[in-house]
Amino acid sequence: MQPTMQLARSSRTNLSELHLGINVGHDRAAAVVADGEIIVAIEEERLDRVKHSPGIRRVPGGHELALPQRSIDYCLEALGVGESALATVTANSPGVDHGPELARAAFGSARVLELPSHHLAHAYSAWMPSGFDEALVLVVDATGSTTPDGRTESYSLYRSDREGLHPLHAERVPAGFTDLGTLGMLYEEVTRQIGFVTPLGGGLRHAEAGKTMGLAPHGNGGGVFGEWIRCRPGELSVDLAAYDILLELEALEAAYGRGEGRRWRRPHLVELASKVQEELETALLHIVGEAQQHTGLDKLCLAGGVALNSVANHRLVHELGFEGFFAFPAAGDAGIAAGAALWACDTHGAGTTPRVPLRRAGLGRAYRDEEIEAALASCTENLQVSRLDPGAIAARCAEALSAGRIVGRFEGGSEYGPRALGHRSILADPTFARMRDVLNLRVKHREPYRPFAPAVPLDRAEEIFELSSPSPFMLLVAPVHEHLHTRIPAVTHCDGTGRVQTVTAEDNPFFTAVIEQLVARRGGEPVLLNTSFNVAGEPIVETPADALRTFLAGDMDHLAIEGFWVSKVHANERTYEDHVKGLPDPASPGGLEDDGAALRAAVDELHTALEGAPSSRFNGTALDELRERATVLRSRSFRFPSDG
Repeated sequence: MQPTMQLARSSRTNLSELHLGINVGHDRAAAVVADGEIIVAIEEERLDRVKHSPGIRRVPGGHELALPQRSIDYCLEALGVGESALATVTANSPGVDHGPELARAAFGSARVLELPSHHLAHAYSAWMPSGFDEALVLVVDATGSTTPDGRTESYSLYRSDREGLHPLHAERVPAGFTDLGTLGMLYEEVTRQIGFVTPLGGGLRHAEAGKTMGLAPHGNGGGVFGEWIRCRPGELSVDLAAYDILLELEALEAAYGRGEGRRWRRPHLVELASKVQEELETALLHIVGEAQQHTGLDKLCLAGGVALNSVANHRLVHELGFEGFFAFPAAGDAGIAAGAALWACDTHGAGTTPRVPLRRAGLGRAYRDEEIEAALASCTENLQVSRLDPGAIAARCAEALSAGRIVGRFEGGSEYGPRALGHRSILADPTFARMRDVLNLRVKHREPYRPFAPAVPLDRAEEIFELSSPSPFMLLVAPVHEHLHTRIPAVTHCDGTGRVQTVTAEDNPFFTAVIEQLVARRGGEPVLLNTSFNVAGEPIVETPADALRTFLAGDMDHLAIEGFWVSKVHANERTYEDHVKGLPDPASPGGLEDDGAALRAAVDELHTALEGAPSSRFNGTALDELRERATVLRSRSFRFPSDG
């Protein structure tokens, strides 16, 4: 056992019952809860450096799952305890739950609990840390738990009060329909169609839905497509035309051709992103709006992978008028670890469990100065290193940013979830016209249309954004006031919005100080550009060594790593003009502008071919393979009603 590591946020010295939660599958993670508080949590990808760390490998006859052992060890070492200190262990995977058997093999049977459902763990992660007593809790993802009768969770609604969580509605679909029959899986399928996937090895691929969300505003609303979703008035349900959707996805290239260049630049795929985003928002507004009317609740909690869709989140809060909003920062399956541990603490812990509001997402361990110094000692060539107090670090950072330089920030424990909130961030001044292009093309090496997030003091947020609610975890995309679009161009997306992070001096003193000093130097709006400390295809950095490696490999100027100010030689001479010199103009995607007649004709032709009359465009083995998939979905159609 290593010496106890410094925790990022908990000052407790006496730990009572410890409850370990584990997520198995993609985005593996581990978390420990004590007395209703998440005291340490980490995602396996930060440690094994494998994006989304699936823990799944092919074996004869299927796949084999593995626990996130690095994450489990990390949590125990951070607390300075061994496995014997754990009161309970709760592991979960979506679909058929293999978590308990894996946990029993590793920890024995006595302490291992079995969750009633995947969505219940998500719900606990959303409600317990929210600080709300009475609230509406929505969990929506690709797939949740699959019951013995073959039905899979699509989305679940709960209402909470002082007594706990109470089921309100559970939407389940036959397992065969999960392909295109849930809101989350529909969004993932479209994301894969566009080409936004990360290979995980063994033929597995993870859909990067956030890229689709960012691409959607470049389209025209998806009007060329048919009807995908119908809302049931007065009910907490929606119907998906899975068969019609499948036909449109398969007929797209027949209607519009394959196109050239990057897939995200092809107009029909841009329009597809616009369509799925619009459909998701419509469905969620219906589901949550009906639940709000049924319950009269004025606070909303969200979890599940779809809760990372911060565009939809803002519409729910803003248009439905919720007075309180909380979305768990690790809303996707990584958050299952925290939710499982919170559930165990609440239902199997000793005594009454307090609910501790989550104010900071930096739930990893902090790194000691000697660990940082060891990392610096291994790569001192071409670096200048200074040791400064916190105030001087913030001042130096503001000075560099105001000159158009790019700064990495490493502070405390890493954030739990996909959003960097200042602990593992890359910072820039958003007032520079082409700073977004510099970051996308020369630092992050990602698609040039991708937006960046604005950080703003909470008490100044409404001056800049139509926000309606605090957004400490960067889970609300709000309109930027129109007259400010050209004042903060690097964080204003093509539709005039920004994914806002609100900060306070109490919860984020460094960002608050930097913003204050940045405004003092250059005037203008109190906004800082914040993006995750990584490059495309890599997890966010975890250790000082990770941070230095990424800093040295990218086009950044300075690194503020705790109290160390690290500069590349000659960085102080660089200007904004140096960064943009020779920078190519970014490619700008655009959607379709037609009446959809070509797509409707292709869909009709494909449907006829599937019914037994192949055409020149749809025939052969490809048609036979598609027929197998389409047959399962045939009864879910608005355009071609089935006789059953």
